[in-house]
Amino acid sequence: MKFIGLDIGTTSITGLIYDLEQKTVVCSVTDDSGTGTTEHREEWERLQDPESIIERTRQILEQLYLMEEEIIGIGLTGQMHGIVYTDSRGQHVSPLYTWQDGRAGLPIDGGSSYAQKLSETTGYTVAPGYGLATHYYNIHNGLVPAAAVSFCTIADYAALRLTGSRSPLIDPTQAAGIGCYSFDNRGFDYAAIKRAGIDTGLLPQVVPSGTVIGFTTSGIPVYCSLGDNQASFLGSVPVPDESVLLNIGTGSQLSVLLPDGEYPLEGMEIRPFPGGGRLAVGAALSGGKSYALLEHFFRELITAYTGEAPGKLYTFMEQLLSDRETPGKELRVNTQFLGTRTNPEVRGSIGQISLDNFTPAHLAHGFLQGMIDELHAFYTTLTSITGSAYKHMIGSGNALRANAVLCAKAQSTFKLPLALSYSPEEAAVGAALYAAVGAGGVESFSEAGQYIGLELPADPRI
Repeated sequence: MKFIGLDIGTTSITGLIYDLEQKTVVCSVTDDSGTGTTEHREEWERLQDPESIIERTRQILEQLYLMEEEIIGIGLTGQMHGIVYTDSRGQHVSPLYTWQDGRAGLPIDGGSSYAQKLSETTGYTVAPGYGLATHYYNIHNGLVPAAAVSFCTIADYAALRLTGSRSPLIDPTQAAGIGCYSFDNRGFDYAAIKRAGIDTGLLPQVVPSGTVIGFTTSGIPVYCSLGDNQASFLGSVPVPDESVLLNIGTGSQLSVLLPDGEYPLEGMEIRPFPGGGRLAVGAALSGGKSYALLEHFFRELITAYTGEAPGKLYTFMEQLLSDRETPGKELRVNTQFLGTRTNPEVRGSIGQISLDNFTPAHLAHGFLQGMIDELHAFYTTLTSITGSAYKHMIGSGNALRANAVLCAKAQSTFKLPLALSYSPEEAAVGAALYAAVGAGGVESFSEAGQYIGLELPADPRI
């Protein structure tokens, strides 16, 4: 049984065919030519062209169809939180407002931001970039298109267009990414949203995970999308109850699956997982951008000294990392250069500087350790509340795949064995497995990990 998984990311789109019996990716296609970013009038705007995204998604599907005829179903995932408005025909009537759009972080009436005001009114934390916060700003500034009858994520809009449907349907994982999601209701908290003066009629209908949206023109069922964080977990973690997922790419996240229940995890988000359970997520905003910041610093320094701009310096930085740190003389780097979700004003720092450790090599090591330390702080909070013990750590994201020293620091800090996820396209694999559950090829979402071809290392504590 073979399924297609599509991941519509912020900067690239990936499609792949996953063979359930062989537990492997048969083939994959990635379009990294950009996702149709439109010119923004304001510094805080982050908009993309939905039509460009849909066209490129169709092209990827056509290539995959040529490689395999017997496709059972199509699953989708993609960048969370962002929204696109749709009309009564199921066509977009706005750009895609991405998760990076900052309009809801602007002050309303010279005081709190739109996101803060919405959060205070509803009782839910709705951060800037979340679809409901973006919509709240658009309402107050007359920017909701007159023809709009609904809005949804870009992945759910792709499902809409692939099936010719008219009304978007979303699952709980995507609803939570839009904002004001109630675990008790397994959907939006309509009463809370109404208190903010928002017409709930524009909210997309929430349906159970794995629901069929419709069929392509060739009769292949397309399933409602799931959030990219949940998709990456589904496509990476073979033993969900015993594993920690570290994803370090442009940003970084620590994710752990917990049973249903209330968890007072300050600074972390609790997100619904398909089929039940709650994904506890600690998100570091800088992530891999922290190491990119250091690379940019080195490049600026070399340019200022030589008068010539060098190329990328990551190979040079790898050579720096071959110099071991002096025990007890490590630099302490706080990598919160973009703040945190709970405190956007926090900034990073470099500490414990001495006469003999302020060197390029110590900086490189310090930045990598700071990236791991920020995620480990979430882990410490999590284990202190839940008392859970974990046996495995799964690594995903380009930063971990490209940097063995970063992997070693993760293992040393967490004191857990690290296995890199089976496929570099974890979210697309998760989307394919999601479709497999919807089609009945896999018994349940909790069983999906059995179809990941990953061999876990032994736990050195056992």
